[in-house]
Amino acid sequence: MEIQQIRYFLAVAELRNFTRAAERCHVAQPSLSQQIKKLEQEMGGPLFHRMGRKVSLTEQGKLLEEKAKIIYREHENAIHEVRDSFSHNNSVAFGAILTIAPYLIPALMADLDSSERAGLRIEENFTEALLEKVKRGRLDFAIMSSPVDEPDLLVEVLGTERFVAVLPPSHPLAAESEVELDQLLEQPFLELSHIHCAGKQLDELCGIGINQVRTVFMSSQIETIRRLVCGGTGVTVLPQMAVNDERELCIRPISGAPLEREITLVSHPDRYLSNAAKSLIERLKTFTQSYLNTAG
Repeated sequence: MEIQQIRYFLAVAELRNFTRAAERCHVAQPSLSQQIKKLEQEMGGPLFHRMGRKVSLTEQGKLLEEKAKIIYREHENAIHEVRDSFSHNNSVAFGAILTIAPYLIPALMADLDSSERAGLRIEENFTEALLEKVKRGRLDFAIMSSPVDEPDLLVEVLGTERFVAVLPPSHPLAAESEVELDQLLEQPFLELSHIHCAGKQLDELCGIGINQVRTVFMSSQIETIRRLVCGGTGVTVLPQMAVNDERELCIRPISGAPLEREITLVSHPDRYLSNAAKSLIERLKTFTQSYLNTAG
C-alpha cells in the first residue's frame, strides 16, 4: 500500500466521486481509478460500492478509511517535522474568517517584526473552507468565531467581542448613550448576510428573522453596509472590531443582555506544529485579548 494510493483513496472516500477526487489530487481520473483498483486487489476486495455515478464505502472501506487517515496524517507530520529540523523552518500557514481578517490581521501584522512576518502565509475565507483545510492539514490553524461544530478539532477561545449599534450621526438614537435592541429593530435595518457566521449569530441573538420586518438591505460585505449607514439608508449591528477606527458614524453599545461572539482558534490535535506556529499561537492568545479589550 503506497502513500499515494492512500491519498487517492481518502479523496474518493470524502468526495464520493472519482472525478472530483482526481481534480483535488491533480491527477487524471483513469490514473486515480487504476491506483484504487490496485489498492483493492492488495486489500482483497472492493472498498467502494460503484452504482453509476454514486460511490459509497463498503464496510471494509470504512475500516480502511479510519486507519488510512491516521497513516496519512502521520506521514504528513513526519515530513513537516523533519523539514523543520533541517531548515529551522519559521513558516506558518493559518486562516481567518472574513468578519475577522480585515481587522485583526492588520493589527497583528503591525505588532510582529519583519522576521516574524516573513514566514507567514495567511488565508481569508469562509468558515467551512477554513475548517476543511485545517482538517486536511493544509493550515496550521484558523481564527473564527463560535460555535464550531467539529468534534475532531481543538477549539480554544481567544476572547469575547461585543456587537454594537451603528447609526448615522444625525439619527435620533445617536443622542442616546446606549441603544435598546427593540429600538434598533424598529428602524430601517441593514442586515449582514447569513453566509457569514456573524450574520447567523446576529440573527439568532437578535431574532432578526422573527422580529425584524424592516430589513431594507442584506449584504455579505460589511463595507457596503457601512457606506449605506453613512448615506442614511438605515441602521445596523456589527462586530466591534469592524468599527474600531470609525470616524463618520455613531457607534453605541446595545443595552440589555450582551450581544457577543467568541473569537476562537481552531486546530487539529494530531497535526505537527513547528516551533514558529506554536509561538504564534501563544502570541495570538495574548494579542487577541488585548486587541479586543482596546476595541471595547
